[in-house]
Amino acid sequence: MASGGRSQVWEHFTKGPSGTVTCNICTASVSQGSGSLKFKNTSNLWAHLKSKPKEIYEKTQKEAQPQVPTTSLTQPTLKQVLEKTTKWTLNDPRTEEMDKLLMEMIATDILPFAIVEGAGFKRVMAKAEPRYPLKTEKFFRTKKMDEIYTGVVNKIKKLLSVENAGNSISFTTDCWSGSNEALMSLTAHFIDKKWKKVQLVLTVKSLSQSHTGQYIGETFLSMLEEWEIDEERVMLVLRDSGANMVKGMRLVEMPDLSCSAHILHLVINDGLSSQRVVVDILAKLKKIATHFNHSVTAQQRLSKIQEELGVPQHSIIQAVQTRWNSTLHMLVRMIEQKRAITAYASDHGHFSCLSAEEWSIASNLAETLGPLEEVTLEFSREDSSTSCILPCLAVLQCLLESEGPTTRGIQTTRKFMLDSLQKRFAKVKDAKEVVLACVLDPRYKQGPLVPEILVKVKTWLKEAMETSPPDSATETPSEETDPKRPRTEDQVPSLLDSLYDTVLLPSTSEAVEPEGIIEELERYFREPVIDRKSGNPYDWWKHNTNRFTRLSALARQYLSCPPSSVMSERVFSTIGNIYEDRQSSLKGENAEKLCFLYYNLPLLDWSY
Repeated sequence: MASGGRSQVWEHFTKGPSGTVTCNICTASVSQGSGSLKFKNTSNLWAHLKSKPKEIYEKTQKEAQPQVPTTSLTQPTLKQVLEKTTKWTLNDPRTEEMDKLLMEMIATDILPFAIVEGAGFKRVMAKAEPRYPLKTEKFFRTKKMDEIYTGVVNKIKKLLSVENAGNSISFTTDCWSGSNEALMSLTAHFIDKKWKKVQLVLTVKSLSQSHTGQYIGETFLSMLEEWEIDEERVMLVLRDSGANMVKGMRLVEMPDLSCSAHILHLVINDGLSSQRVVVDILAKLKKIATHFNHSVTAQQRLSKIQEELGVPQHSIIQAVQTRWNSTLHMLVRMIEQKRAITAYASDHGHFSCLSAEEWSIASNLAETLGPLEEVTLEFSREDSSTSCILPCLAVLQCLLESEGPTTRGIQTTRKFMLDSLQKRFAKVKDAKEVVLACVLDPRYKQGPLVPEILVKVKTWLKEAMETSPPDSATETPSEETDPKRPRTEDQVPSLLDSLYDTVLLPSTSEAVEPEGIIEELERYFREPVIDRKSGNPYDWWKHNTNRFTRLSALARQYLSCPPSSVMSERVFSTIGNIYEDRQSSLKGENAEKLCFLYYNLPLLDWSY
């Protein structure tokens, strides 16, 4: 329609300066009527246009029609108004669903219960759904959380059943102390009947007594009892190397193992603290990092220098004592910002910059530590198994034995790390659970094992196969496929990749003697190893269960355990967020339930 109320017919006519009207189609003059302006109209114009091609006239008429609003002009009835404004009853299914969603939001987003009583939240809810009768903080804290917690517990108990999880479950456990609470965590790890690796947070339990070995052991057993898990189903317990934790597991006779990530942390710290020159350089760098992380002015000045020099405008990273790889990240960032830091020290002082030799040592130290971080990340991955421990240790040994940088202090640092690696991992390397997990992983098999260990392997596997029934609970596909784990990123082969290729070369036929090993084991060893990066050991066993019925049952047990207790540590990071200032008065029992729901609701896809 023509703008400003002007008739659509004027699209085809032009008004001249003397008031005449000319047709744009045929150039004929058309009268608007005689007399004053108020008597002039468009009737003659429409009549003239009608004599022109039919499609022009009809199109113009259609465009001249007033637009009908798309929304209904009908007034809502009283019933409709009441339906949109009347509050739902407390037992209305819609009310209960909203209660459930809000409680799940509080748990999974780590929000304080008091959020439901905030003025802003109430305004949002009143606008989004005015019919919902919003409950108080007390309702969610004392009633709704318990309802959801009970539902999730019951669902997880079904997941932990022998029918789904099999005969063996592995665990990780750790202890944590805050300003108001001391807690002990328990996470469960198993491979379900569909060959999916499952990780569950079972318990975050308050510790009310001194953390003696006996108390730790008793608490562990009580947590198993709460979840109705027989002690015989415990495959392996991953824990830290604390004396009380070690003693606790020994006292209750649980098969246990130290966290490999924690041991590697100690190994690297042994090396870093072995040389005075390295200690001094790291101390200088930490002082520089502290200066920039505690001064906004220093950060602003550094940013200007970075811009002037064309250096990446990254902040300076501060190393923390509890995570060795933060030292590596600090080193890498300092080396990247070397020019900017040197210029800052020259202009503003405040700290002593590194000498040319010290910068060289720092660079070589970062080069040494880089591959070690790759191993740490391998130990910490959610889908990692204890099967990766021996290959990783073999690679680290090759790395530290190789000829590295000749810079002062670095060679000795590497030697100390190698000695510490061999000493601290001695028990882990000989553990039956670690060795068999490696053998039963189709990516590794006997590759990293020496012949004398393979002799034990044959004995252990034969004994285990004689006592373990075939795993009939697992589901197998009808056709065999070549299982692959998709790569998450394009990776250029690293130094570690080449070292893995070396340590995972297939063993000779002499290393695996057939005498005394049943045919199933022989056939498995003759199978080619699958790709370390793209191959998925769980999918491989899923597709080969029918070919190796007894070995697959053992693989389901031994591949279930992670190489580290990192998941238990992550639980405490969550607890720290739950116990922040706005919830500092939260009772320990409620914190345990919130942490439990935080991890397990997404895992269950909010279905329980």
